Amino acid sequence: MSESSESEAKRQRLRILSLTVLSLVGTVLIIAGVAVSWQRTLIPGAFGGTVRNIVAFEVDQPGVDDWVSLSIDDREITTGNDALMCLREGSTATKTSFSRQVHVDGATCELPFPRQAVSDTIVPLLLAGILSSIVLSKRRHRNVPGGDS
Repeated sequence: MSESSESEAKRQRLRILSLTVLSLVGTVLIIAGVAVSWQRTLIPGAFGGTVRNIVAFEVDQPGVDDWVSLSIDDREITTGNDALMCLREGSTATKTSFSRQVHVDGATCELPFPRQAVSDTIVPLLLAGILSSIVLSKRRHRNVPGGDS
């Protein structure tokens, strides 16, 4: 094997290693972003008790990305403004983990799917899929006789 062939083989291994590390770091960041985004909703958590201290905060786009701080018994919760669809000051509310149904003073209220969390889940997955298909198509093209190297 010639020196240039060995050098090319090393470069190829380094390129594959770099892409693998980059892919793993990207995957970890996507998973962390999705987890944080869903954690900011009421859906993953369970709670039960009396709702107190509801404070709504408007931010850059009023009505779109507002958030709410509230207490249920002694537990402080920060969530999106969709919580106000179901929860009222002084009401008794219960909810099981990973459910959209909140039982408030004996009535059932269904939380909407949180738009931000859904888009924070779908968009990175779509981008990762597009990027993967581009990388794989270039790799297939490179392996075809007469393809670019």
